Amino acid sequence: MEDNTVPISESPVPLQVIGQAFRDWWDDWVNMIVLNLLWWLAWLTIVLGPPATFGLYYVTNNLAHGKSLGPRGLLEGGRLYFLQSWVWLLLNLMVFLVIGANYFFYASLTPTWANFLQAAFVLLGLAWLVVQFYALPYFMEQAEKRVGLALRNGLFTALAAPGYTLVVVGVAVLVAGLSAGTVALLFLGGPCLIAALGSRAVVERLETYRVREREVRDDP
Repeated sequence: MEDNTVPISESPVPLQVIGQAFRDWWDDWVNMIVLNLLWWLAWLTIVLGPPATFGLYYVTNNLAHGKSLGPRGLLEGGRLYFLQSWVWLLLNLMVFLVIGANYFFYASLTPTWANFLQAAFVLLGLAWLVVQFYALPYFMEQAEKRVGLALRNGLFTALAAPGYTLVVVGVAVLVAGLSAGTVALLFLGGPCLIAALGSRAVVERLETYRVREREVRDDP
Protein backbone atom coordinates (compact mmCIF):
# COMPACT_ATOMS: atom_id res chain seq x y z
CA MET A 1 0.00 0.00 0.00
CA GLU A 2 1.32 3.45 -0.93
CA ASP A 3 2.24 5.71 1.98
CA ASN A 4 0.58 9.10 1.40
CA THR A 5 1.83 10.64 4.63
CA VAL A 6 3.27 14.11 4.07
CA PRO A 7 6.68 14.54 5.76
CA ILE A 8 6.92 17.36 8.30
CA SER A 9 9.48 19.15 6.12
CA GLU A 10 7.00 19.30 3.22
CA SER A 11 4.06 20.59 5.26
CA PRO A 12 3.06 24.28 5.46
CA VAL A 13 5.47 26.18 7.72
CA PRO A 14 3.09 26.66 10.69
CA LEU A 15 2.29 22.93 10.63
CA GLN A 16 6.01 22.15 10.55
CA VAL A 17 6.48 24.25 13.68
CA ILE A 18 3.57 22.57 15.44
CA GLY A 19 4.77 19.10 14.45
CA GLN A 20 8.32 19.81 15.60
CA ALA A 21 7.10 21.19 18.93
CA PHE A 22 4.95 18.13 19.59
CA ARG A 23 7.86 15.90 18.63
CA ASP A 24 10.19 17.82 20.98
CA TRP A 25 7.75 17.19 23.80
CA TRP A 26 7.18 13.54 22.91
CA ASP A 27 10.87 12.69 22.47
CA ASP A 28 11.64 14.13 25.92
CA TRP A 29 8.32 13.34 27.59
CA VAL A 30 9.71 12.06 30.89
CA ASN A 31 11.63 15.29 31.48
CA MET A 32 8.65 17.31 30.28
CA ILE A 33 6.37 15.73 32.89
CA VAL A 34 8.92 16.34 35.65
CA LEU A 35 9.45 19.92 34.49
CA ASN A 36 5.71 20.54 34.40
CA LEU A 37 5.30 19.34 37.99
CA LEU A 38 8.29 21.38 39.18
CA TRP A 39 6.87 24.45 37.44
CA TRP A 40 3.54 24.10 39.26
CA LEU A 41 5.28 23.56 42.59
CA ALA A 42 7.39 26.68 42.00
CA TRP A 43 4.28 28.79 41.40
CA LEU A 44 2.83 27.57 44.71
CA THR A 45 5.69 29.46 46.38
CA ILE A 46 4.92 32.56 44.26
CA VAL A 47 8.50 33.83 44.61
CA LEU A 48 9.92 31.00 42.51
CA GLY A 49 7.13 31.07 39.91
CA PRO A 50 8.63 33.65 37.49
CA PRO A 51 12.16 32.15 37.61
CA ALA A 52 10.68 28.69 37.00
CA THR A 53 8.83 30.06 33.96
CA PHE A 54 12.06 31.46 32.53
CA GLY A 55 13.74 28.17 33.39
CA LEU A 56 11.04 26.29 31.50
CA TYR A 57 11.61 28.39 28.39
CA TYR A 58 15.35 28.00 28.82
CA VAL A 59 14.84 24.23 28.59
CA THR A 60 12.47 24.32 25.60
CA ASN A 61 14.77 26.75 23.77
CA ASN A 62 17.65 24.31 24.16
CA LEU A 63 15.34 21.47 23.16
CA ALA A 64 14.48 23.32 19.94
CA HIS A 65 18.22 23.27 19.18
CA GLY A 66 18.53 19.55 19.91
CA LYS A 67 19.83 19.71 23.48
CA SER A 68 17.87 18.14 26.36
CA LEU A 69 18.65 19.73 29.73
CA GLY A 70 15.86 18.28 31.85
CA PRO A 71 15.18 19.52 35.41
CA ARG A 72 18.70 20.91 35.85
CA GLY A 73 17.95 23.27 32.96
CA LEU A 74 14.92 24.63 34.83
CA LEU A 75 17.12 25.39 37.84
CA GLU A 76 19.90 26.84 35.70
CA GLY A 77 17.60 29.09 33.69
CA GLY A 78 15.76 30.24 36.80
CA ARG A 79 19.04 31.12 38.49
CA LEU A 80 20.44 32.94 35.45
CA TYR A 81 17.34 35.06 34.83
CA PHE A 82 15.87 35.48 38.31
CA LEU A 83 15.82 39.29 38.17
CA GLN A 84 14.60 39.48 34.58
CA SER A 85 11.80 37.05 35.38
CA TRP A 86 10.49 39.35 38.10
CA VAL A 87 10.75 42.37 35.79
CA TRP A 88 8.63 40.38 33.32
CA LEU A 89 6.03 39.49 35.95
CA LEU A 90 5.75 43.00 37.39
CA LEU A 91 5.43 44.46 33.89
CA ASN A 92 2.63 42.00 33.11
CA LEU A 93 0.84 42.83 36.35
CA MET A 94 1.03 46.55 35.54
CA VAL A 95 -0.29 46.07 32.01
CA PHE A 96 -3.23 43.89 33.07
CA LEU A 97 -4.01 46.22 35.98
CA VAL A 98 -4.29 49.14 33.55
CA ILE A 99 -6.32 47.10 31.04
CA GLY A 100 -8.60 45.71 33.75
CA ALA A 101 -9.17 49.11 35.37
CA ASN A 102 -10.11 50.68 32.04
CA TYR A 103 -12.34 47.75 31.09
CA PHE A 104 -14.41 48.00 34.28
CA PHE A 105 -14.44 51.79 34.16
CA TYR A 106 -15.95 51.86 30.68
CA ALA A 107 -18.29 48.98 31.60
CA SER A 108 -19.82 51.26 34.23
CA LEU A 109 -20.71 53.91 31.63
CA THR A 110 -23.89 53.83 29.58
CA PRO A 111 -23.02 55.65 26.28
CA THR A 112 -22.45 53.50 23.21
CA TRP A 113 -18.92 54.81 22.71
CA ALA A 114 -17.99 53.35 26.10
CA ASN A 115 -18.84 49.87 24.80
CA PHE A 116 -16.42 50.34 21.91
CA LEU A 117 -13.65 51.42 24.27
CA GLN A 118 -14.41 48.47 26.53
CA ALA A 119 -14.06 46.11 23.54
CA ALA A 120 -10.84 47.88 22.53
CA PHE A 121 -9.26 47.09 25.90
CA VAL A 122 -10.32 43.45 25.58
CA LEU A 123 -8.57 43.31 22.21
CA LEU A 124 -5.55 45.05 23.70
CA GLY A 125 -5.36 42.36 26.39
CA LEU A 126 -5.56 39.60 23.79
CA ALA A 127 -2.86 41.29 21.70
CA TRP A 128 -0.63 41.48 24.77
CA LEU A 129 -1.06 37.73 25.33
CA VAL A 130 -0.08 37.05 21.71
CA VAL A 131 3.08 39.11 22.18
CA GLN A 132 3.81 37.11 25.35
CA PHE A 133 3.70 33.89 23.31
CA TYR A 134 6.79 35.08 21.42
CA ALA A 135 8.47 37.20 24.11
CA LEU A 136 10.11 34.61 26.37
CA PRO A 137 11.36 32.47 23.45
CA TYR A 138 12.87 35.65 21.96
CA PHE A 139 14.45 36.48 25.31
CA MET A 140 16.24 33.12 25.28
CA GLU A 141 17.52 33.71 21.72
CA GLN A 142 18.72 37.26 22.29
CA ALA A 143 22.36 38.06 22.98
CA GLU A 144 21.11 41.04 25.00
CA LYS A 145 18.87 39.67 27.74
CA ARG A 146 16.33 42.48 28.06
CA VAL A 147 12.63 41.88 28.61
CA GLY A 148 11.64 45.07 26.76
CA LEU A 149 13.59 44.00 23.68
CA ALA A 150 11.96 40.57 23.77
CA LEU A 151 8.50 42.14 23.92
CA ARG A 152 9.33 44.41 21.00
CA ASN A 153 10.56 41.47 18.94
CA GLY A 154 7.41 39.55 19.81
CA LEU A 155 5.22 42.45 18.70
CA PHE A 156 7.08 42.88 15.40
CA THR A 157 6.82 39.15 14.68
CA ALA A 158 3.07 39.09 15.34
CA LEU A 159 2.58 42.08 13.02
CA ALA A 160 4.91 40.75 10.31
CA ALA A 161 3.39 37.25 10.19
CA PRO A 162 -0.31 37.45 11.17
CA GLY A 163 -1.33 34.24 9.37
CA TYR A 164 1.55 32.26 10.84
CA THR A 165 0.76 33.70 14.27
CA LEU A 166 -2.94 32.90 13.98
CA VAL A 167 -2.26 29.21 13.31
CA VAL A 168 0.54 28.64 15.85
CA VAL A 169 -0.99 30.73 18.63
CA GLY A 170 -4.35 29.12 17.86
CA VAL A 171 -2.88 25.71 18.63
CA ALA A 172 -1.35 27.09 21.84
CA VAL A 173 -4.78 28.43 22.85
CA LEU A 174 -6.29 25.02 22.07
CA VAL A 175 -3.69 23.32 24.27
CA ALA A 176 -4.37 25.85 27.05
CA GLY A 177 -8.13 25.28 26.72
CA LEU A 178 -7.77 21.51 26.84
CA SER A 179 -5.41 21.85 29.81
CA ALA A 180 -7.95 23.94 31.69
CA GLY A 181 -10.56 21.20 31.24
CA THR A 182 -8.29 18.18 31.64
CA VAL A 183 -6.37 17.80 34.89
CA ALA A 184 -3.92 15.26 33.43
CA LEU A 185 -2.95 17.55 30.53
CA LEU A 186 -2.81 20.57 32.82
CA PHE A 187 -0.24 18.99 35.12
CA LEU A 188 1.55 16.68 32.69
CA GLY A 189 1.76 18.54 29.41
CA GLY A 190 0.12 21.91 28.90
CA PRO A 191 2.71 24.52 30.02
CA CYS A 192 5.69 22.62 28.57
CA LEU A 193 3.92 22.09 25.26
CA ILE A 194 2.98 25.77 24.97
CA ALA A 195 6.59 26.74 25.76
CA ALA A 196 7.84 24.27 23.14
CA LEU A 197 5.46 25.77 20.56
CA GLY A 198 6.70 29.28 21.31
CA SER A 199 10.34 28.24 21.18
CA ARG A 200 9.96 26.42 17.86
CA ALA A 201 7.93 29.31 16.41
CA VAL A 202 10.62 31.87 17.23
CA VAL A 203 13.49 29.69 16.00
CA GLU A 204 11.66 29.21 12.69
CA ARG A 205 11.01 32.96 12.31
CA LEU A 206 14.66 33.78 12.99
CA GLU A 207 15.69 31.28 10.33
CA THR A 208 13.10 32.60 7.87
CA TYR A 209 14.23 36.20 8.41
CA ARG A 210 17.85 34.98 8.11
CA VAL A 211 18.80 36.31 11.52
CA ARG A 212 20.38 32.91 12.15
CA GLU A 213 21.36 30.01 9.91
CA ARG A 214 18.79 27.30 9.34
CA GLU A 215 19.62 24.15 11.25
CA VAL A 216 19.65 20.74 9.55
CA ARG A 217 16.96 18.49 11.02
CA ASP A 218 16.16 14.82 10.51
CA ASP A 219 12.43 15.19 9.88
CA PRO A 220 10.62 11.98 8.99
